Amino acid sequence: MPLYKFLPDGKTLQKVDRNEFANEEELHSLVENNLTTVLGVRLIAGEYPVPNGRIDTLGLDENGIPVVIEYKWKKDLSAIIQGLFYLDWVLQNKRPFESIVKDKLGKDVNVNWSTQPRLMVIAQDFDLKELAATNQVRPSIELIRYSLYEGLFTIDGVNVLESRSTPRGIQELEDDGPTVEDVIKHANPDVGQLFLELRDQILALSESVWEKVFPRYCDYRTISTFASVNVQKSRLKIFIKMGDKPINDPRSISKPVPASWGYGYMNTQFFLTKREDIDYALTLITQAYEYVSD
Repeated sequence: MPLYKFLPDGKTLQKVDRNEFANEEELHSLVENNLTTVLGVRLIAGEYPVPNGRIDTLGLDENGIPVVIEYKWKKDLSAIIQGLFYLDWVLQNKRPFESIVKDKLGKDVNVNWSTQPRLMVIAQDFDLKELAATNQVRPSIELIRYSLYEGLFTIDGVNVLESRSTPRGIQELEDDGPTVEDVIKHANPDVGQLFLELRDQILALSESVWEKVFPRYCDYRTISTFASVNVQKSRLKIFIKMGDKPINDPRSISKPVPASWGYGYMNTQFFLTKREDIDYALTLITQAYEYVSD
């Protein structure tokens, strides 16, 4: 997609030249050095050695879910195959993986095995065969397209919607995976309805927003998670990602998430208990959406 910048007169646009990385290592290094910023993932290790290979990037997301990242400088379907191989290694070596996490990130950091570990493949582009192949693979593969310009770098998910045969924003589930009904069944009926109404509004923010369902909460993501809605018995507890950006909260209902929780840039929390406050809650969530999307 062409990118243009304003000239000093404020009325004229000039096309920004597109650049190329000299090699895959440059792409790998740039993303890994900014991993939390661009993907919301904490780095465990780069070029991590495993039998018959090395994992490009091994990480942990805001929910403690393992993440395997593979990079493609040129079109190469083998990156997806390699990624699946490394993902299988993670699943077959849960205890060693947990030891690596505690060694690299701290003894208080726990790994979340309640959902499938994530595989991300980052490349300049993908062809139709790759998109079609990932639609048929379980676990799902997150294909992420990057663009490099003069002084600019962009990154965007390309298959969050294509990989779902269910209605927009609803997680495609394995046979025994949690459902939205599972999330709300422990809550009071009013709170369950409150969640469903808020959920609809979050998904309506953009076609790029998608939902990841866990047993007691749902995450909402574009390229990384910007909101997590925890359904409690009598209220919703909401975490949003604001990073180092101050939140505009005139009612002062939000508060910082303690750094000791290990949530990274998902550093702001608040509660929602009443339907009449949904619109206000959405203004806070929208700020987080804009933070990860800008």
